[in-house]
Amino acid sequence: MDWPLDVPDELSADGVSIRRYRPDDASDLFIALSDDRVWEHIPRAVPRAAHDLDAVIQSGLATGNRITFTIREAGVVAGVTSFIFDPADPGGVEIGATQLSTSVWGTGLNGAVKRLLIDLAFAQGAEWIQFRTDERNARSAAAITKLGADDLGTRQDTLVRRDGTVRRSWFFRLQPSSWRALP
Repeated sequence: MDWPLDVPDELSADGVSIRRYRPDDASDLFIALSDDRVWEHIPRAVPRAAHDLDAVIQSGLATGNRITFTIREAGVVAGVTSFIFDPADPGGVEIGATQLSTSVWGTGLNGAVKRLLIDLAFAQGAEWIQFRTDERNARSAAAITKLGADDLGTRQDTLVRRDGTVRRSWFFRLQPSSWRALP
């Protein structure tokens, strides 16, 4: 797989769209992610202003190993997600750093967004797609397994949670054959 992926500025299907993050998205994104439950499993301080959120996103983009997208449903900003590339494991890509407004939890939006990203990554030669979540985040793990991803178990991470504990991350991988087998 070649990095960076050839990603159009915007992808959409059935009222859901993702477009490359732009700093002018920060204000609407900050509002969409303003519920502290969105940040429960994120190992960093909760941004308290749009410019703080933009700084967090920009720091992730600075390495060149991330492509971040703003998620919209019916034109309204509903969250953020990213492709994350690990040069040490170049056969695939991680889809992660996904945060959604609590107003869209359980609506199927996350699955629709993941389908857009998964189809794009596999079409461009990814051998696998990785997902990870905090071991405490059963809601996220359930959403990942619905995609057909295999549970690879948990590993100690280097990230420190806001409560001071070191995070254990729960890893999953999706193979093209598993993805095509889904109805």
